[in-house]
Amino acid sequence: MQITSEKLIHTDVLIIGGGTAGCYAALTLRSLSDASVVIAEKADIRRSGCLAAGVNALNAYIIKGHTPQFYVDYAKKDAAGIVREDLLLTMSEGLNKVTKKLEDLGLVILKDEQGEYVARGTRNIKINGENIKTILADAVKKLDDVQVINHLNITDYIVRDNTIAGALGFDIRTGTAYEIRAKAVLCATGGASGLYRPNNPGFSRHKMWYCPFNTGAGYAMGIRAGAEMTTFEMRFIALRCKDTIAPIGTIAQGVGAKQINARGEVYEQKYGLTTSQRLYGTVRETLDGNGPCYLRTEGITPAQDESLLKAYLNMAPSQTLKWIESGKLPSQQNVEIEGTEPYVVGGHTASGYWVDTNRQTTIRHLYAAGDVAGGCPQKYVTGALVEGEIAAKDMVRQ
Repeated sequence: MQITSEKLIHTDVLIIGGGTAGCYAALTLRSLSDASVVIAEKADIRRSGCLAAGVNALNAYIIKGHTPQFYVDYAKKDAAGIVREDLLLTMSEGLNKVTKKLEDLGLVILKDEQGEYVARGTRNIKINGENIKTILADAVKKLDDVQVINHLNITDYIVRDNTIAGALGFDIRTGTAYEIRAKAVLCATGGASGLYRPNNPGFSRHKMWYCPFNTGAGYAMGIRAGAEMTTFEMRFIALRCKDTIAPIGTIAQGVGAKQINARGEVYEQKYGLTTSQRLYGTVRETLDGNGPCYLRTEGITPAQDESLLKAYLNMAPSQTLKWIESGKLPSQQNVEIEGTEPYVVGGHTASGYWVDTNRQTTIRHLYAAGDVAGGCPQKYVTGALVEGEIAAKDMVRQ
């Protein structure tokens, strides 16, 4: 792209990426200080990042009767011990607080007759989250001294003596080059998709689990600047509904659907119930000639049918449309499942920047939160919010 003009901006804090962690970091900064903030978002902050299409559950929450350590133990077991327990604990301790903040901002969280959040399993709660990203973006836009620059693609850090001084980028529409000088920088970009050939060929190549526009740019900037990274070999392969790439947790946990092979045999206990074991079992059964594999939904109740149709409209409407198009509800047909291509994403695995418990990287005053922060898998939406909050609080203390 041809550079058409140049702009120099000075700010106290630069946040790269207006997604989950970036928005919440800005909210935290302005609630605790008068620091000026610039958010550089390469898309549009109202519908950017992993929350763009919405979600139907918050997958990281401390359910009544459990503790933050319970969540740490779960994530550690699920990742075969390849975690930073200090990061998991500091993240887990803030999950319920940020959830309440989301509700205060307008997120609809489902409640039972006693007024308690409706749990989905032992770590999740149900929400109506189609508009979760717009809720965060609108809250940010109401803040004083926070400048959101949409369509600004940051490409390089400015680093002097291993201390961050700002970043460089360009407007993807006008070609304007930006130099943003800042006392502290938070990298809150997405992970990396598109590194491996997607399952769906041809015109459906964009049908992938993770946002195709999350290219790993945040990782690349850190590597080029000399920041220490961690656990990039820990890639995430999602187990998803075939064709639509819709998450299976809503079905598996929401209605208790078991994983079965083409012979109708329940195989999930045979291999184990961690995320990787569920995937491995599905691949193994297929290779052994027992595929295709399914989630057994045949025979669920009409109420459960309706619940699944509504739930996927909040997150993966293509799955609801597939049921409607086929003329068969979930109770009338099992849902075929398969694995996706691999991704490098710190929200589900431990890959990303090496950070301390304040989410500061090995470059002074450069922070990382959400999908780009390593060592802390299974953070999901609320965990990314917490990491943005943790980083912001440390910036205020500096």
